[in-house]
Amino acid sequence: MNLDDEEEKLLRAVALRNADSIFLARQRAEQERDRARAEADAAHRAAREANEAKGRFVNMVSHELRTPLGAIGGYAALLEEEIHGPLSDEQRKFLARIRHNQQHLLRLVDDLLDLAKIESGQFQLKITSVRVQDVMENVCKMIEPQISESDLRFDVAPSEDALCCVADRERVEQIVLNLVANAVKFTPTGGTIAVSATGTAKEVSLHVRDTGLGIPPGRLEEVFQPFVQVESRPNATSRGTGLGLAISRELARAMGGDLSAKSEAGRGSTFTLCLPRVQ
Repeated sequence: MNLDDEEEKLLRAVALRNADSIFLARQRAEQERDRARAEADAAHRAAREANEAKGRFVNMVSHELRTPLGAIGGYAALLEEEIHGPLSDEQRKFLARIRHNQQHLLRLVDDLLDLAKIESGQFQLKITSVRVQDVMENVCKMIEPQISESDLRFDVAPSEDALCCVADRERVEQIVLNLVANAVKFTPTGGTIAVSATGTAKEVSLHVRDTGLGIPPGRLEEVFQPFVQVESRPNATSRGTGLGLAISRELARAMGGDLSAKSEAGRGSTFTLCLPRVQ
């Protein structure tokens, strides 16, 4: 055997070893990929099952809460009608507190249900053309009792008639009402709350501005997290749950828009709801 044959044999052996190494490395990579894929699928299934279980739990709890809360409201209404005898002023005051807290708990149940449906992708929207001026006028009517009880200036700038967005009207009103109600809670006596709307070729924006406490720098995004409350509220009669803004942003995004905020501590805040404009 000559030298060339020896070199060829050696090269063939090296090539075979390299081929074996490449094959084994590829095999190990495929096994790692399959294992990672299986782990990801298992984690996805576990997350989906946990989310479904949470949804079932929230639905069950909300149903179990609604029944006694409805009964409480019914009995309070019967007492207010003085079916079982006249009531003193002190008793009426206590009944008013009962009704107030009953309504607060019902709103909490509704918020939990909305959040569970949004997270599970089961939230249904009725998308239509919505006239912005109608939304603002309706929200003003709904918030009027709360505004009249507070010493605040409430300004609503009229919008152009043609300003319409593509959205679910009921949910748009829910978001704007929540923003105005929050502004009332966070704005000290003598302050101002202003509602306005602007539009571009593709977008409609509803703005709710207040001269309240404001939000500290770096904490703007926190207010959109569930159960987060950044500051105490000077005009609040009861502590909220921290769900309103989280749900409002999720609703806005589900309708193809967004909800954002600008603020300066001690100077007030402006929340802006952006939605697609009717073309």
